Amino acid sequence: MEELTKHCPFCGQVINAAAIKCKYCGKWLEDPQPENQQGQAQSQTPPPPPPPQPEYQQQYAQQPPQQQYAQQPPQQQYYVEEPRKTNGLGIAGFILSLLGILLGWIPLLGWLIWLLGLIFSFIGVFRVPRGLAIAGLVLSLLGLLIIVLITGGFIAGVKEGLANMHM
Repeated sequence: MEELTKHCPFCGQVINAAAIKCKYCGKWLEDPQPENQQGQAQSQTPPPPPPPQPEYQQQYAQQPPQQQYAQQPPQQQYYVEEPRKTNGLGIAGFILSLLGILLGWIPLLGWLIWLLGLIFSFIGVFRVPRGLAIAGLVLSLLGLLIIVLITGGFIAGVKEGLANMHM
């Protein structure tokens, strides 16, 4: 007994054995021109092509749902993580400014640390991200105020001590 179905050589779908054109992919399985009695093809114009249809209509109309997913590999999504930007000078300026405030009462060491914090924070403000650089700049200005007050108090105390000695 002869088989009633066969597989399309182009798309692999099961089709009728007598079919000359695949109903799933639309490819001709045999020469569409009928032959005359001598075995030569008759000169006949080929049938007009079917009207174009949008792809999504052809996809769903031609493939059963279980076959549709088997033929298309799943799309993989890749996420490229950008490296985080850091501002090393801004961070250093912030830390030095904080240390400058804490050690500002020590005459030379506190002042040197404060000055380095001010310089690094100022340079760091011009780089991205600038959050800690701005915080370091504010702390440096606050440290300047503390240094001026301590130095002013020290100088006033020395002057008063000198004035008391001459009396």
